[in-house]
Amino acid sequence: MRSMLVRSTMAGAVLLLAAGSAKASPLELLDVKVPFPFTVDGKSFPAGQYRIDQDDSLGTQVLLIRGMHSPQAAIVVTRPAGRTGPVEPAVTFTRHEGQYRLSAVWESQDEGQAVR
Repeated sequence: MRSMLVRSTMAGAVLLLAAGSAKASPLELLDVKVPFPFTVDGKSFPAGQYRIDQDDSLGTQVLLIRGMHSPQAAIVVTRPAGRTGPVEPAVTFTRHEGQYRLSAVWESQDEGQAVR
């Protein structure tokens, strides 16, 4: 009986540690392939694959954008997009004078974050 209690306590401790570490790690929102160069917050990013994460420790309106095969990275402050977006999770860009700029990240049609 004591052995069963010890196992239950250990299992609970492992679950508690896993839950605590999950909160500390970034929440993966999207992996995207961008076929053209673009800018984010004034930084240039080449075409390529990127991972976009949300880090709860930095706040819900902060995104981490990292190149999956390149050293590019940015921390971006966002705001709620406030409109309906694409049906699938996606990133959207604005084009101005031949340059693309990241404008929003959409988790779903109703949940989007506009880049400030």
